[in-house]
Amino acid sequence: MTASPALRDLLRLAATVVPGLSGVIADRASAAPCDCNKASSRAVYRYPAPGESNDDDRDHDGNRAALEALLAHWRDAYPEAGRMYWSLRCWGILIWQPIYLSVIGVHSAQRVLSLASFEQPIEHGWTREVRVPDHEPACGETNALIERAAQEISTCCKRIFDELSRVIPVNAHAAACMQADCVLAALLAVRAVRPDWQRDGHHVQLEALGARWLAALSLDERSGFFAYARSDHSRALALDRQTCCYHYRRRDGELCSTCPRLSKCERIARLNRDHDAEAPA
Repeated sequence: MTASPALRDLLRLAATVVPGLSGVIADRASAAPCDCNKASSRAVYRYPAPGESNDDDRDHDGNRAALEALLAHWRDAYPEAGRMYWSLRCWGILIWQPIYLSVIGVHSAQRVLSLASFEQPIEHGWTREVRVPDHEPACGETNALIERAAQEISTCCKRIFDELSRVIPVNAHAAACMQADCVLAALLAVRAVRPDWQRDGHHVQLEALGARWLAALSLDERSGFFAYARSDHSRALALDRQTCCYHYRRRDGELCSTCPRLSKCERIARLNRDHDAEAPA
């Protein structure tokens, strides 16, 4: 059976916006057994969990082995970083691809991806791809699509949070802030490939769009944007993050350029340093 052209186009556009973001159409959930031994560091996170339906509120441990393998990778690689880093690292890895695919789908393809069922193969502590069943993504007007996509994201992230929390405690406030950061970061990724979003004065519209997404997700004030002047005097937007990811606790880590532990001036200085270093000679 031929896969939905709309779904195929959505996944292709997403990979164009963010290289490394890999959505794959799967006719049905993989029947392959989960290989979760530490030597291979391979696992498959399945949503819903094996033996569970989307409307089943009972506790299930069908993904426990996959989540324990993911956690073991980061705990063993950076034992000095501590529980807050390990838990938020696992959380961010599990949610970023479904969120990016959803946000990019709305603003690049004018479609909403269904997150009712998907798989994420995990290898060496990272999600390699998202496998989604063939379906027809919903289309419609942008505001309606945002509301629908937000519902898909919220349901998905709540289930991931509940499952991960049974393996390692996850700070609910920090997780919500990281979820909001991920949504707004996806908007910034779309902006980079949308010339109509880059015109002078569009910062205000993009900030309003970000606020609309966060309101639909019930994540108001958990993240945001701030405008700043680059070294070349052009205007730019950056994430106004509200929580730390604890990357600095790694032996090779440091504070991120948008870390809320830094003053706004220091964040701007680091953002400009990073941007200037990436600029072509």
